Amino acid sequence: MNTSVVIIGAGLTGLLTAFRLQELGFDVAVLEARNRIGGRIHTLESGKAKVEMGATWFNEAHYHLLDVIEEFKVPYFEQFMTGISYFQTFSNVPPQEITVPNDSPSYRFKNGTIDLLNSIVAKLKPNTIFLNEVVNEVNVIDDVEVKTNSRTLNADIVITTVSPAALIDQIEFSPALPNDIVSLAEQTHTWMQDSIKVALTYKKPFWRDQGKSGTIFSNVGPLTEFYDQSNLEKESYALVGFASGSCARFTKEQRLEKIEAQLKMVFGEDALQYESYHETPWYQEEFTKSNRQAENLFPHQNGGHALYQAPLFENKLFISGAETSKHHSGYMEGAIFAAESVVAQLKSLHLTQ
Repeated sequence: MNTSVVIIGAGLTGLLTAFRLQELGFDVAVLEARNRIGGRIHTLESGKAKVEMGATWFNEAHYHLLDVIEEFKVPYFEQFMTGISYFQTFSNVPPQEITVPNDSPSYRFKNGTIDLLNSIVAKLKPNTIFLNEVVNEVNVIDDVEVKTNSRTLNADIVITTVSPAALIDQIEFSPALPNDIVSLAEQTHTWMQDSIKVALTYKKPFWRDQGKSGTIFSNVGPLTEFYDQSNLEKESYALVGFASGSCARFTKEQRLEKIEAQLKMVFGEDALQYESYHETPWYQEEFTKSNRQAENLFPHQNGGHALYQAPLFENKLFISGAETSKHHSGYMEGAIFAAESVVAQLKSLHLTQ
């Protein structure tokens, strides 16, 4: 009889783990609370444009991710950085023109980051992923029992891939998780939880016509980083980036008003001729945010901590996900590394079929 595994979370870690385990002969079910796959990978289609409201970029240092991209044949291209960029240091200093060296380019997926996930899903067995399944309880006293908003599943092993802070906030465990794990999870930074991702789409890439890259770096805000996110075929055009955490105290309308003022200052009136505006405040995302994450954590704090690496409850519970990765914690690269790590653990425990 095959070993059965329930994976909580259909983000990059969960989906790749599911594929690897199915290849090894495990029976796998992936439970996702959202009505979509991806987690913090969220490609939004706006007219012709595909804009990334979550994970977007990678580079040559992300070699585990690059291996998976090659394995699944997912096309990608270099981030457009040609032309004048801008950097604003202080509010009383106008944005300065700068040139960003292109010695370490970043890359984006040709068909959106979701293409990577869809390519993995295409190789999963039918009826592997279950959306709108909110896991409320995990019981590992005897056999593994996973209770969702709609049913109870039994398994031999459960692998969680949600961020540690969300895990302890949203799921009840029997027996309770060890105190040191709970304390650590509260002190583990969830990458992007405090981010506001914003996107504006345009009919034309006016910034390119002006000899500009579309790139903004600012210590002032409201936009702290902004980039060209036009597609490779030059059929759709967008500017996408991050608003500062301080913008959380404003309404969406107030944020947009401040963003428009900043873009007008940098690019002129053309910047106000956008077709659509989108924003994702990740601190409001129900299955990303955690009410138990401590305040004022530094980015990636406790990511990849040693306590996350060991299975619990006699190898019945594995805590995985991007934040648990010892390598590029929180990023897509970390999500891949976490998946490969937990699969290697299961193989080493001679649980392969």
